[in-house]
Amino acid sequence: MGLVPARARALAATRFPRIDCRSIGRRALQRPSRTQASLIQRFIAANSRLSAKFDARKDVALYHRYDRYVADAIDTLPPGSTLVDVGGGRTCSFASELAPGRGVRVVAVDISPEELAANTSVDATYVADVAEKLPFAEAEIDMLVSRTVLEHVKDVERAAYEMSRVLRPGGLSIHLFPCRYALFAIVARVLPFWFAKGVLHRLIPESRGVVEFDVYYDHCHPAAAERIFREAGFVRVEVEHTWDQAAYFHAFFPAFLLVLAYQRLCGLLQIRLLASYVIVRVHR
Repeated sequence: MGLVPARARALAATRFPRIDCRSIGRRALQRPSRTQASLIQRFIAANSRLSAKFDARKDVALYHRYDRYVADAIDTLPPGSTLVDVGGGRTCSFASELAPGRGVRVVAVDISPEELAANTSVDATYVADVAEKLPFAEAEIDMLVSRTVLEHVKDVERAAYEMSRVLRPGGLSIHLFPCRYALFAIVARVLPFWFAKGVLHRLIPESRGVVEFDVYYDHCHPAAAERIFREAGFVRVEVEHTWDQAAYFHAFFPAFLLVLAYQRLCGLLQIRLLASYVIVRVHR
């Protein structure tokens, strides 16, 4: 009797071999032949050009607005102030806004020492996790910012409390991040991230080096962000958002049109929960 299960298992293994879904996915992302690659690239390029003609790119406008907010706030910092760029990584996007001799110290914080090693635009770097502990004393920091970082943080609520701890009373914190219920965010959470990232890199080559790290989208939507920052002790909380996200679908014009219609409907109905990107400005 003891041989029956072993034979059954052997028979099952013969008839139904184990399927390695991860290897299948990787093979699907392998490079096609040169001819196929050329055809695919031309197809994507043609669709992208057509899509771009109909895309107002309000998401890009939101990025520019974030940069303007940061630049304007920097102008108000007195000499001797400390500004922290959370998720500073390889470069500080607003370093050029700092006039020489202003006396404002810029510090980049990131969980990746490799990323920080390439950052030459700041005065100091620290390897730290904003959701664990920032390497600063209470009320030591004058201004704290992050750009497309909070979606990578596992516990944004804890991060908000930690930012509140190090920011001085009256200090300003500005954050830009994509939202949990944006279509591209849902795809990134439903599919294995390595697979979604590989597809995105194929469709949008300029996303290489930009979209690389795991995403969680914890509390990453307007209402949740407003609530957790207030609960963390911030007294003025201003939230702006957009629904624009169709640029992720430029590579296939029919899909782009569907997403364009979807985001316009969300805008007409003012469904904040389905926002694609958010700017949060909070005062301590």
